Amino acid sequence: MICIVTVFILMAITYYIFDYLLRRLKVGGYHNRHVLVTGCDSGFGQRTVIKLDNLGFKVFAGCLTEDGKKYLSQNCSKSVVPFLLDVRSNESIQSALDLVKQHLPENTGLWGLVNNAGILVTMAPTELCTKSEYLTSMDVNLFGLIEMTRSFLPLIRKCQGRIINTSSWAGRLACLAPVYVLSKYGVEAYSDILRREMYTTGIKVSIVEPGGFTTPISSGEKILESVQKAYDQASEDIQSVYKVFVENFFKRILVVQGSSNLDLVVDTYIHGLTSRFPRTRYTPGNDSKFLYIPISYLPTCLADWILKYNLK
Repeated sequence: MICIVTVFILMAITYYIFDYLLRRLKVGGYHNRHVLVTGCDSGFGQRTVIKLDNLGFKVFAGCLTEDGKKYLSQNCSKSVVPFLLDVRSNESIQSALDLVKQHLPENTGLWGLVNNAGILVTMAPTELCTKSEYLTSMDVNLFGLIEMTRSFLPLIRKCQGRIINTSSWAGRLACLAPVYVLSKYGVEAYSDILRREMYTTGIKVSIVEPGGFTTPISSGEKILESVQKAYDQASEDIQSVYKVFVENFFKRILVVQGSSNLDLVVDTYIHGLTSRFPRTRYTPGNDSKFLYIPISYLPTCLADWILKYNLK
């Protein structure tokens, strides 16, 4: 028995050493590689563009606002091309495709697409959420991501490049924030399908599943406002059911803060673009890596038992 355990431990150590060394191999030639990043006004996207610029990549930075575009123009080199992009609009995506084609050298493709754009509409419970809120979330987090990928796939195929889709721990564990969770489950399913379709083409598809991070879309004030609005719009009968939930939610959100180290997520984007052997999934953040994702592997009855205290 001791021999079997020893062999298992040695095999596990060997595997992790081999995996660690394999993932450190880089593609090189960054100055000749072009990458497109969405959602670059702030947070992960903005930080990713700056890091890619410092590494020497040619970067197309999709921004929703003029302020975001202006910030990158002033703080990055000429290798960065900031432009306005609304992933909800097919016309905006087509304009982005035309712009990228104009800037790419002849017979050159796109090395990477980082689908980072996302929104958190509300964290209200299901009975307080409306159809329009689900559609708003899906339009950006899922349908926008799908349309960006579909549109730029021919250019990525030319380079046998990379697609990196931003999901969340909430794409693996359905708990709270139903509007957000459903869109991220969609990202997971779409990415799995795409990765398997692209397996023989040389295109690598990675999924990033961050834990809680302090970014503009996860502002505590905005979350509180969205939950309060959903509660206020409900009937008195429904309000009576969720009164305690909302009060406890307000208390909890004031003390729970996500990590401020955005580089934990950004570095997974960078690794997915620069490693010869990028990972299929990245789980930046201790809460994602050591709490939420492990719970997702538990038997359903046990996971439900653990989560019910959180839902209370």
